[in-house]
Amino acid sequence: NAQLAEVMDTSDDWIRSRTGVERRRYAEPGVGSVELGARAVRAALADADVDPEEVDLLVSATMTPDVFAPANAPLIQHAAGLGPIAAYELRQQCAGFLYGLEMANSLLETGRASVAVVVGAEVHAGYLPFGPTAWGRLRGTHAGPVDPDEYAKATEGRAWAVLFGDGAGAAVLRRGGADEGFLAGRLFSDGAHHELIHVPGIGFRHQPYIDAAQLEAGMCEPHMNGMELFRQAVRAMPEALVAATGAVGLTPDDLDVVVAHQANARIVAAVANQLGVSDDVVPGNIAAHGNTTAATLPILYHELREAGRTASGSLVGFTAFGAGAHWGASVYRTP
Repeated sequence: NAQLAEVMDTSDDWIRSRTGVERRRYAEPGVGSVELGARAVRAALADADVDPEEVDLLVSATMTPDVFAPANAPLIQHAAGLGPIAAYELRQQCAGFLYGLEMANSLLETGRASVAVVVGAEVHAGYLPFGPTAWGRLRGTHAGPVDPDEYAKATEGRAWAVLFGDGAGAAVLRRGGADEGFLAGRLFSDGAHHELIHVPGIGFRHQPYIDAAQLEAGMCEPHMNGMELFRQAVRAMPEALVAATGAVGLTPDDLDVVVAHQANARIVAAVANQLGVSDDVVPGNIAAHGNTTAATLPILYHELREAGRTASGSLVGFTAFGAGAHWGASVYRTP
């Protein structure tokens, strides 16, 4: 946060009090979500002791693809050393990994796949409102003051720019017993809420689909209604968890831990309050990573697993709310 205060009008206290974020990581230039995603896939396969040749399904989720086309999925498949398998790409933004888990689980249940990898990978650095001297200051290559115009531009976008970090995570799934793994899931979408957070430019309703006017107007950057986004997320995620647990005769009180999307620390705390559970049941890691969009759930799950919070038999709830709007929840029992 102190570094960001050097390139825009903000402060550590301002950022912490409004978002809960203390630090975030940015990929180096030239490193995109494909590279981070492939690293995560290889690490997950090694952790699961699964050979890449065993994988017959890849589901990739991102809102920051390396290029407009093709999608990240085949690029990650190739970079991770997987065979010529089915590779899907999902664009449910912050809910992308949750949707990916549900898609993979469905294909495993029907026998259309036997070993699946779901990966969420994001590099938000590319659309952050920082110019060359600002990036130089952040990366330690520019010792002087930030260009005044760059400073003003970064300050205009501070409400959202301080939120995002880069990262990736992946999970390996295979078919198991009826009373373990994913027990239930509920997914929802409502385009009536598409303007809560959206990027209005760079699309094919524009002719040409990108031009200088869009860039100058900031149409390639996120536009966000923070207050309404907060209200909808705090309502939707608990309701989805109630629906998902209820589908298997349980309630959120039965969950040992809830892996919730990390968009804002106040949202995470409000979700715990709405569920009537302690903050410990709905832990957060946004302070260390910021909002990593589709990478948030696997990164948080990895950290909880490393901390022993998802031991055998644990009942885990996954939930997320993302642009679109897309949201939902899944119930998982650790084998």
